[in-house]
Amino acid sequence: MTITVKKTLALTLPLYLTLGCASAGKNTAVGAGIGAAAGAAIGAVVGHQSGNRGAGALIGAAVGAGLGGVVGNRLDRQKKELEQIAETKRTEQGLVSKLKSDILFDSGKADLKSAAKDNLSKMATIMKKYPENVLTVKGYTDTTGTAARNQALSQERAAAVKGQLVAGGIPADTISVVGRGPEEPIADNKTPDGRAQNRRVEIEITVDESKVPKQ
Repeated sequence: MTITVKKTLALTLPLYLTLGCASAGKNTAVGAGIGAAAGAAIGAVVGHQSGNRGAGALIGAAVGAGLGGVVGNRLDRQKKELEQIAETKRTEQGLVSKLKSDILFDSGKADLKSAAKDNLSKMATIMKKYPENVLTVKGYTDTTGTAARNQALSQERAAAVKGQLVAGGIPADTISVVGRGPEEPIADNKTPDGRAQNRRVEIEITVDESKVPKQ
């Protein structure tokens, strides 16, 4: 019995989210990456059932692009909301929001300032609308002081940011914490302005595709 491409697509569409999630893996792909994984899985099924691998590849690409578009659009919306509070940019993996440490903490301290708590609470309110988020909070310092102290301080500050996000309703198991100390400077540590830029906390947002709301 010959199955038309249209009917095959109808039969395989309910499978694409499951197949896409299984093939791509959690917390690794965003946008086109997710779409490509899901699309390849569908294309293989369609091509096998219809006997037309070319048609399967085309249909898989179309469906994959659709799923990737959903994730990309959601990231774009979230970026637009978050950048009202913190410097936020798109990356190949998702989003990064950069928070200046002098706004978050007093010098040498890991206790969040009152204004910082308010801003992080606002960020949590936004992020709760995107249950597919997987967060990595990274703390950084400048080169002032000992390496050991900077490492500990960066870890403590990242943990403080996580704690405030959790208090705002973000599930703790979706947030990991990393202290990077003075590693990966973004400016010259020889100048006061450069050191100020290097003292920061970054929130990296990637996607667990299995939690992307069905469209």
